[in-house]
Amino acid sequence: MLGFMREKGAPPSEAEAEAKPRPSIEGGWSKVRTIATSSGTHVYEALSSNGVTVVVKHVSFPSLKYCVAPRWYDERKIELQIEISILSRLQHEHIVGYWGWYKTEEMVDIWYEYINGNSIKELYLEGKFNRSNIPVHTRQILEVLKYLHKNNVIHRDLSCSNILLDENGVVKLAGFHFAQQIEGEKAVPRDKEPEEWVRWAAPEILIPSEAHSGPASEVWRCLHKLIPEGLHCGPASDIWSLGCTVLEMATTSVPYSNMSLWDAVGEVFEGKLPMVPEELPNDCRDFINTCLQFKPSNRLTAAQLLCHPFIAHAKD
Repeated sequence: MLGFMREKGAPPSEAEAEAKPRPSIEGGWSKVRTIATSSGTHVYEALSSNGVTVVVKHVSFPSLKYCVAPRWYDERKIELQIEISILSRLQHEHIVGYWGWYKTEEMVDIWYEYINGNSIKELYLEGKFNRSNIPVHTRQILEVLKYLHKNNVIHRDLSCSNILLDENGVVKLAGFHFAQQIEGEKAVPRDKEPEEWVRWAAPEILIPSEAHSGPASEVWRCLHKLIPEGLHCGPASDIWSLGCTVLEMATTSVPYSNMSLWDAVGEVFEGKLPMVPEELPNDCRDFINTCLQFKPSNRLTAAQLLCHPFIAHAKD
């Protein structure tokens, strides 16, 4: 059993509490198994003191400070605050439920609904993903994006790794650690350490506006300064990532899978899109290409894409 935490976050709504057994956050939790680990952050399947299975993201600040550079440490703490703030306001059937949080001076725990299922990426890596269901999954993801964007939130980390399927094959969106609240028409710029996420990232997240007009070679020389600053990102940025995610589902491989991370970024800098195989169905290819418009203003909204032929007649 982990130690008692002094500060408690907001509980779920009454409707959510009635629909599912509510864990006793005050009583702490006990670890069942480790789901994921990275840079001072551990994600566990756990049992609350009253026997409810939950997922706990446990962040140790001393470990985090040891694992990352000072600028990323401060940014990660800010991201945790934003993540909690955003999750506490979201309720949607296709978003992983949020139960609350605990915090001390040295750590923070964020409690989530336990989903009895796997991510789409885990399923396709195990050869268990049914690609015939892609239109249905895409429609459910779009319903989430429409809800988020209506509430001035952008996800910024959409990929098959963050899309879970429960035991009934229903989409549950997770991974809100890079989510942002939109202020005005744009999200507040925030740095993120460059990692695999850039394969799904929209050009405007990777390249500040002043770099779009410069030669690619100049941008390449300034790579460490340009990535990633999140400048001018908005709802359209999630639409680009959705196109990359549908491509990932259809090909069961990540975007730009035939090249290194930095080469993939270079392709975006030069205005080159991920390769969309000719053998994909026409409506699927058209949907992906509709999302992958280099200029954000040319991308359709989530509400508009819900009318696209690729998913318009998708049935659960």
